[in-house]
Amino acid sequence: MQFDWWTFAFQVVNVVILIWLLSHFMFRPVARIIAERRAESSRALEAAETAKRKAAEAEATARAEKERNAAERLAIIEAAREEAEAQKKAILEDARKAAAAIARKSKADAAKAAEEDRKARVGKAAELAVVIARRLLANLPDDARVSGYPERLQAALTSLGAEEREALAADPEALRLVAPRTLTKAELAAATKAIRAAIPGATAPGVDLDETLIAGLELTSRHGVVHNSLDYDLGRIAEALEQNDQI
Repeated sequence: MQFDWWTFAFQVVNVVILIWLLSHFMFRPVARIIAERRAESSRALEAAETAKRKAAEAEATARAEKERNAAERLAIIEAAREEAEAQKKAILEDARKAAAAIARKSKADAAKAAEEDRKARVGKAAELAVVIARRLLANLPDDARVSGYPERLQAALTSLGAEEREALAADPEALRLVAPRTLTKAELAAATKAIRAAIPGATAPGVDLDETLIAGLELTSRHGVVHNSLDYDLGRIAEALEQNDQI
């Protein structure tokens, strides 16, 4: 077998041309396409990474926002709870004060009503006692209606203060006796003596009749009345009864 160098050369030239053609029309475009595809893949990967990072950031932001909103809701709920608790306490305190005020008022009203009722009962009892006493003493003998009262009048005048006695002594003509009936000479003399004993220099006083008096001798002047009668004593008893809680 003979080796044909022309054929071999021709084949080498064909291979070189083929390689040139392939490198010019296939390898470079393919390489460019591969490079472009690689660049696109890189850009896609970068975009995916960016999207992934943004998604992670968005998720983290959303989680933080959610947590912040949850914290704000909890804070709002806690503030509302505290406000409700404060309002509850304020309402309960106001209700307690109102109830206490109502209770005090009710107690005061009840005490006032009881006191008014007591005074009314005592007043009626005192009036009844005075009426009974008047009826029992209405038929006293005439001498009993005056007897003993001159001495009581002297004691009443003596018990007055010095200024009051001086005022009576300075105007003796204004002194008048109030009697339940016409006095006898002896009774008038006894009364005048009693007055002069307490008020030296006093003259015999005039006499005014007051038939409503049960018994007694009272002395009037421009300065007032020196009470000395059974009626006055009964009135004081009635006042004492009104002040007595046992009635």
